[in-house]
Amino acid sequence: MDIILASGSPRRKQLLAQMGIETFRVISSDADETVEPGLSPARIVEILSARKAEAVADHAKPGGLVIAADTIVALDGAVLGKPNDGLEAFRMLSALSGRRHQVYTGVTLLRDGERRTEHEVTTVTFRELTQD
Repeated sequence: MDIILASGSPRRKQLLAQMGIETFRVISSDADETVEPGLSPARIVEILSARKAEAVADHAKPGGLVIAADTIVALDGAVLGKPNDGLEAFRMLSALSGRRHQVYTGVTLLRDGERRTEHEVTTVTFRELTQD
């Protein structure tokens, strides 16, 4: 079966290999990742994983499977985006230090126009960090 991973993430490639899926193509999605304000983190990852799968669906052979995912971090219900620079990364890590936060991952499977999207939430306890 033709399997496409709609991600260039080394970790996502590794996860497929750990599941015994060794033959697949990687096609990174350039899908728009903007979403309307006010959506829950769960809804955001579901929308974005579906959008990524749809963006590469034309590359799949008939009967082929497209796998796409999106992951975000939320602290006190607020989504933490990707930091733009070192200072922003420092601020985010400082905010997470010694606290619990949630990691949301949405996964979409797309095959011959039929789509299945789910999400999972993991609560992570971040150890206390020093300023160094």
